[in-house]
Amino acid sequence: MYALLAILMILGPVLYTIAGILISRKILHSRIREGHNDVCVPIFLNAGVLFAVLLGFMVVAVWESYDNAKTIAATEATSLVPLYRAAGNLPPEAGDKIRALVREYIHQVIEDEWPQQATTGQASSQARKQIGDLYRAFGDGTITTQMKKDFPLSCNVVMQSITEVSTDRNKRNLAANEDIPSVMWFTILGGSLVIVTMGVVIYMERPFPHILMASLMSALIGLLLYSCLILSRPFQGPIAITPESFEKTLVILDDVDRGN
Repeated sequence: MYALLAILMILGPVLYTIAGILISRKILHSRIREGHNDVCVPIFLNAGVLFAVLLGFMVVAVWESYDNAKTIAATEATSLVPLYRAAGNLPPEAGDKIRALVREYIHQVIEDEWPQQATTGQASSQARKQIGDLYRAFGDGTITTQMKKDFPLSCNVVMQSITEVSTDRNKRNLAANEDIPSVMWFTILGGSLVIVTMGVVIYMERPFPHILMASLMSALIGLLLYSCLILSRPFQGPIAITPESFEKTLVILDDVDRGN
């Protein structure tokens, strides 16, 4: 799907450019010459600068959004390690249960939530339940009042880590559903059409260099637009963020169980 979309978004503008140049040369052949470029080129350059600023801003914005989503996912995964370690300082009846909930949450994120985000962008109700169970450990008798008195530091670290994981989880789910506003797509696509069309109208005596340069410009614009599209959905597509950070966290938790 994405490969076909890439071909359409890159090859489509190129074909439009080639057809536009061939047709415009026949229609405008007797009406324009290279001397008209003295007027056309400055207008084209001004429009090109405005479009380049807009397109550059859009590319940077979606890249920062993608990178932020990747950082959030990694932070969420790493926050589970201090939670797991702190739970080991509690009495076994509480610590073992919390550690089991942490592992179950990681498995739910990897096996259930990540595939859902890749297809629908939605969160997993099972993973959400695991976070709820971690919070409920402070109210269902798993962590008793006496434990809070005997192990205040560990209990505080556990609660703080649960809160951090929950916060990062919510941010990750929000990032999975973020998209470029439709008005931005309308503007950038409209600007692309204007720039490519202006490149078609500029006259050159020999058609081949004109077709070559204008086609390369069109292909570049299409490539950048395709990059914006796939970067705008950080958990979907060919460069989707993977649950690798959670998988590495499981490896770290195994080391913690071995006393490391």
